[in-house]
Amino acid sequence: MNLTDLQIELDGITFTITSYTRNPYVVGYLKSLRKYIEEENVILVKACISKLLDWYLKNYTTIMSSEYVFNKNDHIITKDLLQNTLKSLS
Repeated sequence: MNLTDLQIELDGITFTITSYTRNPYVVGYLKSLRKYIEEENVILVKACISKLLDWYLKNYTTIMSSEYVFNKNDHIITKDLLQNTLKSLS
């Protein structure tokens, strides 16, 4: 996935993650990601995606096992989008 595709998917990624958490670090990573996509700063885009993936790895099992999370499929899609984007930008 390139920066244009990521920009198209960014609102979905943002809404999926913020529907689960209001963690200020994660919200900050998402805001920074938007900024760096617009600036076409691939190095910082990759850094933000790495931070978001670290958060997902730490919280993924809890998200998937929670009875209160109703958009589990969106989280699967979001995690996969982030992983695939990081691979394609590397």
